[in-house]
Amino acid sequence: MSMRFSISKRHGFEKKIVSPRNSDLKFLSFSYLFSMFSLQFEQNTEDEEWLWVIMSGKINITIGESSFCMERKGVFNDRPVSLYIPAGTKYVVKSEGFSEAVAVSAPSGKNFSPVFISSDGIEVQRAGKLNYQRSIFNIMPQDFPASKIIAGETIHDTGHWSCFPPHKHDEDRMPEESKHEELYFFKCEPEKTGFGLMRVYDDTQDVAFPILPNDVITIPKGYHPVSVIPGHKLYYFWALAGEKRPFQRHTHPDYLKYE
Repeated sequence: MSMRFSISKRHGFEKKIVSPRNSDLKFLSFSYLFSMFSLQFEQNTEDEEWLWVIMSGKINITIGESSFCMERKGVFNDRPVSLYIPAGTKYVVKSEGFSEAVAVSAPSGKNFSPVFISSDGIEVQRAGKLNYQRSIFNIMPQDFPASKIIAGETIHDTGHWSCFPPHKHDEDRMPEESKHEELYFFKCEPEKTGFGLMRVYDDTQDVAFPILPNDVITIPKGYHPVSVIPGHKLYYFWALAGEKRPFQRHTHPDYLKYE
């Protein structure tokens, strides 16, 4: 069953706020960094691969002798800057002042290399039409050299819908559909008054969630359209994971005319 988590902005690093231990997700975990002043800590990916994405501010991640600087004015101002860290890697995260970042992780049984994903290397595409247009920023597409994580960002046009026409990806029946769980992390602009709605449904469930800034919603299965109120933009970071890497969504047959 899908779940909604409200993430608080408090100084520090909160590891695996969302994980298979407290949700119906099988692979994905979500971690959150919010720094108001200097902060430094060490981590080890162990048997998981990790993707770090800066939301705003500046952080440095050091792996051995290599240092990677991620800096961003904000999710509505700049394209994403990210760092992929493979399994079995020790690293240090350092923030000198205000910063906000998210990280997702998933089990990985293969050996890969760290990859710094600069804003210049991000593929951007426009999707939808009418009042369901949005911009999609592909951070880790399915051909990225990784084990499970596929990730990116979406920004709605003002007052628009997303994930429309409704689609799902919870059955292993390629080439029509792949089996991938997913999670979303949301931001609104303006933040103070912004909110949206999300419905997750199939033949076995039908739940609706309010969306507020810094919410995480898990999507273990089902169709999942998203909307935002007029006069506001909606951003969400999304991450997928499955047993197999090739990804294919399945559009609800009642909405094929909207593709």
